[in-house]
Amino acid sequence: MSKLDQTQRLHRLLLSHRYPLPLRVIAEELECSEKTAKRAIDYLRDSCNAPLEYVREPRGWAYTRPADQVQLPGLWLTGEDLQALTSLLHLIGNLSDGLLREDFKAIEDQVERMLTARGMRKDELDRHIRILPIFHRNQTGTQFNGVAEALMRSRQIKVRYVSYEGKTTDRILSPQTLVHYRENWYLDAWCHLKRDLRTFALARIQKIELLNTEAEKIAQSHLEQHFSQSYGIFSGAPKHTAKLRFMPAVAREIAMQQWHPQQQGEWDGTNYLLTLPYAGIIHLGNCRNSASRRCSGGQHIGQQHLQLVGNIGGVGAAAAAPGSPADLAV
Repeated sequence: MSKLDQTQRLHRLLLSHRYPLPLRVIAEELECSEKTAKRAIDYLRDSCNAPLEYVREPRGWAYTRPADQVQLPGLWLTGEDLQALTSLLHLIGNLSDGLLREDFKAIEDQVERMLTARGMRKDELDRHIRILPIFHRNQTGTQFNGVAEALMRSRQIKVRYVSYEGKTTDRILSPQTLVHYRENWYLDAWCHLKRDLRTFALARIQKIELLNTEAEKIAQSHLEQHFSQSYGIFSGAPKHTAKLRFMPAVAREIAMQQWHPQQQGEWDGTNYLLTLPYAGIIHLGNCRNSASRRCSGGQHIGQQHLQLVGNIGGVGAAAAAPGSPADLAV
């Protein structure tokens, strides 16, 4: 462990305890000898100017000021923290199509310097992280940044939106939540034109204008209730229930995944029975395609793997249902 990492771990250890820590305990937590632990204490106190002293009763080391008043100079992170932060910045940059790259550049530069000081290379981490945008729609920085600013400032926006059917409308929206779903960005918002909650694909926003009017605030419980079933092949408020049987070749993989907040699963021998609520008529082809995309190794689920067991209170499983949240913005 490097001296910087050891110092940061000691600092966090002292902050997390209300009472003085004996040298023996510090050495155990740092996984080193008591002599090495004492050197770490000396470095933290003398080189970092930390308010650290030895307390005779009860005997041990402790900060002389409350935890919220103890600050180490600079940005102190362990090597593990830096690797995790680098990975997170890399993911954010890819998930936002690089739109946030400039915003995070100053942080990335500082993190890279700190990694270098520990003998680590940022480009090695980047090289081993890949994101494959399979169902991705192109969008501009204007869309993403405009919506993000409106959310942060709690402002309404005026947008020109093109629906899935190609219909163009001008709308006033009160943004509520920005969602990344299946490689694309969506905005959950209160639509002042329809006087209701709607979901909008950012890629379908042609024009956006930030307004000075404060955004309408919708209760979080109402948002969760409305949008909890808005994404995926079972989007919309559930009205019916379907039971699907998955054959042994794919059953275990299906059983490991979350398909719907109210799903119920059970084993029937080596087959897996999955019960799902849905809004309207569903299409078994949609179910197969969605399941195939989510199975590890890209395993394809064919007709021989999936069977409709029961359609409880429903109207059949034949016609295709809306497959993306963009269909809700009507």
